[in-house]
Amino acid sequence: MLRKALRKYNGLRQQVDNVLLGDEGDLWEAELKNFLAKRSCWVTETPKRVEILEPPEIIIPNLRTTGPTLGHWLAAREELHKFWTGDTIVLRDMFAFTEEQLARTDVIPVFRPVGATNRLAVDWKKKLGISVYEEVDVMGYKNSGGPKKPELYLINRSVRPDEDTLGEGNKKSPDQLIVVPKKIWAGLYGWCDADSLHFAITENHLDPETVTWFPKDRLADGRVARGDWYGARVYLCWHYSDDCYPRYGARATEPVPFRT
Repeated sequence: MLRKALRKYNGLRQQVDNVLLGDEGDLWEAELKNFLAKRSCWVTETPKRVEILEPPEIIIPNLRTTGPTLGHWLAAREELHKFWTGDTIVLRDMFAFTEEQLARTDVIPVFRPVGATNRLAVDWKKKLGISVYEEVDVMGYKNSGGPKKPELYLINRSVRPDEDTLGEGNKKSPDQLIVVPKKIWAGLYGWCDADSLHFAITENHLDPETVTWFPKDRLADGRVARGDWYGARVYLCWHYSDDCYPRYGARATEPVPFRT
């Protein structure tokens, strides 16, 4: 059986040799050279050059030398606006500040441009390198959409909420806070904006040991938003509207009228 297979193999090999050495072999050799010549054109074709571009470097403005007055902090907020949006603004030309206000050293300006949403406030934080945790999508809260005209207001320049909303004797639930007369409380956007500016200038976040309620920023089922800084990130979470804790407070706002 093995001998028969070997004889058959040797016979086929002889036939191949006859083709390669005879006239048919010359024809086959010519075809092979033609094929290889064409293939060499494909192989030697100059490859296209692919240029890899490095992403542009993001340079965060250095605001650590900002002065203490509201006027100085307004200028810093203008720098952040340019960094975040590319647009140049002059807040003192947009809003009617008094000289007494501009000299104050106890307030943080909160600026909300037209259309500035809760999502935008969070994205701006991330652009500063701040990590943010959202228990639910921040756009799910009431008042998450941007205003139809620019808004600016002032809140206390402290890492703690207003002292008259903190502690056993002053603590209030969100439901109690919203009925306090003549008080407009900062919401999620405002707190995020103030925290971003405060961090950019002082390198410190708001509420490292306390929590700020956003009494009117509520989910459809009534749960209320709140914010604080813990560990290495900002936390934007929710609680029930009747929850009440000594270290949870709120921040009253002082609106600045739009210059007409």
